[in-house]
Amino acid sequence: MRKPDGTWERVEEYVIDFALDRMRAGERVALVTLVQIEGSSPRPLGSQMAVSESGDWVGYLSGGCIERAIVAEALAAIEQGSNRRVRYGRGSKYLDIQLPCGSAIELVLDVNVSEGELAAIDLALARRQAAALRVPGGSEADPHEAFIRHYYPRRRLIVAGVGPAAIQLARLGRLSGFESVLFSPDEETRNAAEGEGVLTVVVGRGTSPDFQADSRSAIVLMFHDHDWEKRLIPAALQTPAFYIGAMGSRRTQRQRMEMLELDGVDPVQLGRIKGPAGLFSGAKTASDVAVSVLAEVMQMERGANVAFLSCEQGSVGQTIKM
Repeated sequence: MRKPDGTWERVEEYVIDFALDRMRAGERVALVTLVQIEGSSPRPLGSQMAVSESGDWVGYLSGGCIERAIVAEALAAIEQGSNRRVRYGRGSKYLDIQLPCGSAIELVLDVNVSEGELAAIDLALARRQAAALRVPGGSEADPHEAFIRHYYPRRRLIVAGVGPAAIQLARLGRLSGFESVLFSPDEETRNAAEGEGVLTVVVGRGTSPDFQADSRSAIVLMFHDHDWEKRLIPAALQTPAFYIGAMGSRRTQRQRMEMLELDGVDPVQLGRIKGPAGLFSGAKTASDVAVSVLAEVMQMERGANVAFLSCEQGSVGQTIKM
């Protein structure tokens, strides 16, 4: 993900946009994919890094202990112009690089992935569609081995509200890898969020917002003026969002539910609304509220089984889901 200042987030799950940007700038790139784990690993199968020939990179494949070695290996592969498969940890030729608990991982460094392949993935993700890429295996045991790495759109965090807590939640969501969008009628709130790299949308009292929320989306209402909720919550309930929450006290939540039921909202649908939003009560600072709400969103995401990534081992037909 590109930061507001034009640089890239290094600790990032999505690396395709960085790789594509570097290719379009005329640089060669190695796409590094974690394809085998023996023992434990801090990162799941299919995790990736992208390394450009200038030595810049995005992504991570360990707890921070081997990324520099991976970059050096990727630069050597780029210079040689050929793919390679590398093992780190138990049984590796790199005796000076050890992984915790005697485990081992194997990586494929692909220097032949094309700009067209990456552009197709990037376009699909921008359209909120899944995509896939064939990753050559290149093992000595099976030279025809390949992996299919599946990509899913970023999780989307839609915040509708006014004030510091709404700004902090949208900001924290972006820093946590969500595609953050802030709907707000307040210009000051929108300007503050835009300064943090958050996309903003103007919302007015006389219009019904199009949240553009899918099953990978969470919607959080953060208004102190709860009249906004009479229109915005029904709009949120019309989406397949995996999480819908609203800020306020328990008393406010009871009043909210009574108001919506009187307005004819289906009681079953009302059961989707988490309120007060957040894992812990009593949060008073904007940052505490944001952390509490985002934690609940991520907890709900796990329960909804929102796909993060999957990697299929092609030559033997074994499928590994993460």
